[in-house]
Amino acid sequence: MDQIDERLLALLRRDGRASMAELGRAVGLSRTAAMARVRRMEDEGVIRGYRAEVTDELAAAAHVARVAIVVRTPDVRVYVRRLLTLPEVTEVESVAGEYDLLVRLTTDTAGNLDAVLDRLAGKCARTTKVG
Repeated sequence: MDQIDERLLALLRRDGRASMAELGRAVGLSRTAAMARVRRMEDEGVIRGYRAEVTDELAAAAHVARVAIVVRTPDVRVYVRRLLTLPEVTEVESVAGEYDLLVRLTTDTAGNLDAVLDRLAGKCARTTKVG
C-alpha cells in the first residue's frame, strides 16, 4: 500500500458511496485507475465491505410496537417459543407485575403491524400496546 491507497481508504471511510470518478479526482487518478486500486484492496481483504448504518428507531418508527401481554396458558415458555417463531417478533422480555411478557414487534408496514397485533390479541388473555 502506498500513500494513494491510504488516501483512497480515508476517502472511503468518510463516504463509502463515493463514485470512482470522485475518488480518482481526489487523489489525482483516472476513474479506471482508482477503481483498479479499490478492487485490488478489496481482493486483498484490506476493504472487507461497505455498509449502511441505520438507526432502527428512525428507519421504522411507524412500524414498531411494544406490547404487554398476559398469557392464557399456564406454561409461559410454550407461548414464548411460539412468539419467537414469528418473524415480526424482535424481542421478548419476561416482566413482573400485571403482565407476563413485553414483546417488541417490527414490521414493514403499519397494516402488517396491525395484523400481527390482531393475531396476538386472539391468542392471549390481554394485550396492551405500550409504545
